[in-house]
Amino acid sequence: MSIPLRVLIVEDSEDDTLLLVRELRHGGYDPTYQRVETPEAMRAALEAQTWDIVISDHTMPHFSGPAALALLQASGLDLPFILVSGTIGEETAVAAMKAGAHDYIMKGNPARLIPAVERELREAEVRREYKRAEEKIRYLNYLSAHDALTGLYNRAFFEEEMARLERGRQFPVSVVMADIDGLKAVNDNQGHAAGDELLRRAAAVLRSTFRAEDVVARIGGDEFAVLLPSTDAAAAEKALARVVNSLLAHNTAHGDPPLRLSVGTATAERGRSLTEALKQADERMYQEKHPLMRADK
Repeated sequence: MSIPLRVLIVEDSEDDTLLLVRELRHGGYDPTYQRVETPEAMRAALEAQTWDIVISDHTMPHFSGPAALALLQASGLDLPFILVSGTIGEETAVAAMKAGAHDYIMKGNPARLIPAVERELREAEVRREYKRAEEKIRYLNYLSAHDALTGLYNRAFFEEEMARLERGRQFPVSVVMADIDGLKAVNDNQGHAAGDELLRRAAAVLRSTFRAEDVVARIGGDEFAVLLPSTDAAAAEKALARVVNSLLAHNTAHGDPPLRLSVGTATAERGRSLTEALKQADERMYQEKHPLMRADK
């Protein structure tokens, strides 16, 4: 039974194209092919459908094998690319391989075509499997470090980063604690879907407020925490002010129901642990949520 094969052939000669197709059929393939001989035609063919392999002549009146290879690479597609030529010399062939061509075949030696196609298709599948495995590992690593609902870091990752910063004694480090006021009421009165949306809104506000190097995490049901490396107490207070401004802007645009956050901050200097700073930030957040609990009241 013939093996289906989608072949994009970059070639100015219809006769040479038919010879390639015949050789593929003799090798057990059932090729669906398209012949192109200009950059525009090749680009359109790559965009129009999926291909298994590209076979290209080296020298053509309006195009060339190296130019076709560069166009394929620019497209981002990982397809086997085989050069077929009657005039290519060893030095030119080596240069093409260094540029990314997978093989080259002399037109006078068609017997090499099928083994080359078989090998490059196998290696392309190996590359795809490797890429899929890498993507799966990245996804699993993402899941292990992120909160599924908000996309922020999760508690485990936050605690790992706390421990890493403490081991490295990279002080000062500030922390911010925040939680949503009234989330339970929203869940009870409007349902958990509305509550989840409020959590996502809070995550968006916090994510937009802090720097890329800050660790913004959801550490509990309605609780968020932020690690701010290389941030002293004065800078942390400015970060708190940015949270308030971001919250006001957010509620102006999306405030139904309004999002209300209680926040607190503290800073770990040398001689003081991040755990202690986190506890103090939590206490300050709680005092903001319940003003009558403040010591000066």
